[in-house]
Amino acid sequence: MATKQSKSKSAKILTRWAALKPRFFALFLDWVSWGYIAYGIVYLLNHYWYTNIHYYGRLSVPTWGWPIVVLGTLELAVVSHAFGHSIGLSMFGLKLLTNSYQVPSLAKRWQRYLMWHIAIISFPVTIFSAGQKNHLLHDRVSGTQMFIVKEIKDHLSDIVPRAWYKTNRGAMSVLLIVATLWVGWLVTQIDLHTMFSRANASIYLWEELLSPHFTHLITPDPTLQQSIVGGMLETIFMALLATSLGMVFAFPLSFLGARNIMGINPVGWLIFTVVRGLFNLIRSVEALLWGTIFAVWVGFGPFAGALALMLHTTAALGKLYSEQVEGVDPGPLEAIAATGARRWQVILYGVVPQIIPSYLAFTLYRWDINVRMATVIALVGGGGLGRMMFFYKSQVGRLPDAWNQVGAVIVVIVAVVWALDYISGRVREKIV
Repeated sequence: MATKQSKSKSAKILTRWAALKPRFFALFLDWVSWGYIAYGIVYLLNHYWYTNIHYYGRLSVPTWGWPIVVLGTLELAVVSHAFGHSIGLSMFGLKLLTNSYQVPSLAKRWQRYLMWHIAIISFPVTIFSAGQKNHLLHDRVSGTQMFIVKEIKDHLSDIVPRAWYKTNRGAMSVLLIVATLWVGWLVTQIDLHTMFSRANASIYLWEELLSPHFTHLITPDPTLQQSIVGGMLETIFMALLATSLGMVFAFPLSFLGARNIMGINPVGWLIFTVVRGLFNLIRSVEALLWGTIFAVWVGFGPFAGALALMLHTTAALGKLYSEQVEGVDPGPLEAIAATGARRWQVILYGVVPQIIPSYLAFTLYRWDINVRMATVIALVGGGGLGRMMFFYKSQVGRLPDAWNQVGAVIVVIVAVVWALDYISGRVREKIV
């Protein structure tokens, strides 16, 4: 039976950079967090001043005030590190303890906090004189140290963790969430009073949408030269081709965007970085904008919509696929490699069999998404049911039953999406 590791065993001694890097980034993260809260406070004060005191006025931080804000938020981050377990320390797996792995007393925390300022003033000296154990000036004077938790976990069994709401990390998390929701509420100009007081103004709209006219369900509209059923088929096939072509391109690219496949040499890392960067770049641009570009390029119609959806699908599936490749069980890969197989053989016989079910499930789900997105692509001339819906919406005031026609298109869209969701869901059950 394995024996418990001795308490006297010292923590692993790390290189200077490995020891200081998490401390630096943890402090920087907390600094940014306090800066975000400061921005939120300024925004809230500005909003109060603008709405309650001076309608045309605006509060602004003077030039000399910015250094105070920057240094003040840095000071708050230092306080967070000295007197509590902050978000940054938690994110980078650090914990402030004494050299004997005990929770430091308040006096030691004050020593550390005060000596940190001296250490910053003499920053180059404190770094070069840190010693073999990477103890900075405020570490040595206060007898405390920022330990990496995973390196000393055997020494922490006697320390009872505090409830999350009693920690600096918990209070800071709540403050960040509240500030974000409050600012977001004001930025989006949410007005519940207007929403409920004007509810009667939209009753007629709901009545017409819920009484659809299927005049052009099969019979083509004279203006559009297309029926709703025709638009439905156009939408389905546009989404199908976009998904199929996107899958074809995403499949090989997913291996180039997988860290465990490409991270074997500097060239592989470069290819991985470029491919993942392209995935993120293409996904970050909404399909509607890609539809605009392709509509100008190849003209208005379902072809432009299919190209836009295909490009966006390639990036979306590529990222999902590559994450599946990174999550494969390494056991079969090591067993195949041990037989002397080449790299491509390891991928073909070790990786591909593990990822095919997930690939198919993601592809079917993406087709479902593309059917819904195809209706929005119609805003820039993508064709399909969306084109008919936005056409009838633009005829409000000209056609007496414009909203009824919009309701008919919406009913068909809902029916198609529901049917595809049901079918794809049953197929995913069989293959996952």
